[in-house]
Amino acid sequence: MKILVLTETDACCGPMAAAFLRDYSTSLEVISAGRNPLQSIEPMVITAMKECLIDLTGYEPCDVKTVDVSAFDFVYDCPDLPLPETIEECRELRDYIKNEAYLFFRGL
Repeated sequence: MKILVLTETDACCGPMAAAFLRDYSTSLEVISAGRNPLQSIEPMVITAMKECLIDLTGYEPCDVKTVDVSAFDFVYDCPDLPLPETIEECRELRDYIKNEAYLFFRGL
């Protein structure tokens, strides 16, 4: 099953949600993309995700315009919340996204 995680910037919430979805099931093919992607992922996101044993080092945000949306079984319009300012806020956001991704996964 192929899932596209869609966000605005693909620099924070999208990569996290995609990583959690891949972690929930190895049978899922998941990528994330943004409507207006940033140049790079937020460094705090890499740090917060490493705490969950997920390494997003080297991740590069993707522009949804470069993706064939019709090739996906599902498009998950991930909650795209403001970028965190502190590592504590990033952890809270990570945990929120993890829960939202899980709820999406359970609904598949």
